[in-house]
Amino acid sequence: MNTHWHIVTPELPPDCGGVGDYTYQIAEALRQSGDLVSLYVPPAPSARRGPAGVETITLTDRFGARSRRQLSARLSADRTGRLLVQYVPAAFGRRGTNVPFCRWLLAQRKAGADVRVMFHEPYLYLRWRPDHIVTAFTQRAMAAILLDAATHLYLSTDTWRRYLRRFRPDAIRSAVTIPIPSAIPHVDAAQAVRTTRTASLGRASSLIGHFGSYGNHVAPLLRRVLIDVLSSDPRVAALCTGAGSDRFVKNLVSSHPDLGGRLVASGRASADDISVQLQACDVLIQPYPDGVTTRRTSVMAGLANGCAVVTNDGKLTEDIWGRMDCVAMTAAADSAALVQQIRELLTDAAAREALQARAIAAYETYFALPHTIDALRADCSRRAAFEMASR
Repeated sequence: MNTHWHIVTPELPPDCGGVGDYTYQIAEALRQSGDLVSLYVPPAPSARRGPAGVETITLTDRFGARSRRQLSARLSADRTGRLLVQYVPAAFGRRGTNVPFCRWLLAQRKAGADVRVMFHEPYLYLRWRPDHIVTAFTQRAMAAILLDAATHLYLSTDTWRRYLRRFRPDAIRSAVTIPIPSAIPHVDAAQAVRTTRTASLGRASSLIGHFGSYGNHVAPLLRRVLIDVLSSDPRVAALCTGAGSDRFVKNLVSSHPDLGGRLVASGRASADDISVQLQACDVLIQPYPDGVTTRRTSVMAGLANGCAVVTNDGKLTEDIWGRMDCVAMTAAADSAALVQQIRELLTDAAAREALQARAIAAYETYFALPHTIDALRADCSRRAAFEMASR
């Protein structure tokens, strides 16, 4: 018997972040596996779209009273369906404090619904600003309500266990960690990779790269790393890809014009083009101030495309990264350590190739999309491949 998934998400392509891309992927994969899928998304200036064969419903508001009535009517007509919420507290309206929506989910569970919550993020960190403190504490209360509401609980990173355990330890014990798979699948396009590499290298002989959105969280650290590597070695060029890369490179070159000939950007590109660009790089630099985690789709893209990834440990990093040895990981988000690791890989082709092979193997074994679908369709008493390996 086909399962009907009712997936609630704050965003969908074309204009979205990682949660929207993730939702699109799993909706398409669930449909291909034979299930029925309905997507529910709040209104937006541009039309949202789901995969072919998947019903996409635009809610009447951003998870307010009218949306709750709309969802209630749909669920009442399908008592055997599964409600899956892609939860990011800041994206669910009411300035990140949508307590009524969380209480509505709890009421659905009490009424017998199969309620599943995927925690992409649990709540804001505490900062000593009155308005921020109110939001942070409210989001903690929302998380506690959702832990009661969820018949099945999923986490994008094992790190969220220690963030949520204090509220409902029993619920967390049965939670399943499902790493976020890459939204950039590997494409076999050897000639395109060679062409891209040649165009990006110019007169250089080695190519480093970065994939991301170049937000304020990552950009300052990335900027220091690129300046250090490129300024110290004229044989190295850099390729930045992803939305925001063109603005990032333009700003960097304006302050360091000597790097202009060896620092290029692709801007927003298709998934196939990004795959080609990643494969063209000798080393991919993915620094994160709070550490690499399984919820970082940018690092997952590097693994899926067989890149030698340089990244760093941090307060959010899971233990499994050290055991898998599929990335070159520095002990902290220190630009000097990252630069040293990049230089070592650029000068050691054998180590670089071995790391590339381990990257692909780890991705296919623990992180690829089929593992996500298996975990969603299985009972929560069964552990995902990643979670068994991380224990």
